[in-house]
Amino acid sequence: MELRPYFWHRFIFSVVGVCSLSLPFAQSVQATPAQEVRNFCRKQESIFVAAETKNFWVSICGSESPLTYVGVNKKTGKAVRLPLSVNGRDSKGEYFEAVSGDYTYILAESTKGKNLTVAKGSREILREPVIRGW
Repeated sequence: MELRPYFWHRFIFSVVGVCSLSLPFAQSVQATPAQEVRNFCRKQESIFVAAETKNFWVSICGSESPLTYVGVNKKTGKAVRLPLSVNGRDSKGEYFEAVSGDYTYILAESTKGKNLTVAKGSREILREPVIRGW
């Protein structure tokens, strides 16, 4: 059975037409990029960690190495900016600590996950899991 040239032209145009209809759909299906966690490092600082818990944003900032802990309360906007007493070097970036008077701020990764912990003296007053970032 011999197919006429007219048949081939119709066949090719119908295939091209169907394919062109699917192009806009193929182009619009894209992976949505992960939403970035807000960071509160200064412009001249490097960002080592940007993390978010239910109630706080936490940034670990510095230059060549981590130097500063920044914690921001999501509800009030109040911020604390402290020098790190433990900069994560020995823990390979899994433990950061800053101290202000009786308060100790810890951003740490353990077998139980990543958490922000705040202690007053030896008493833990806050522990929240990191929900995004880091």
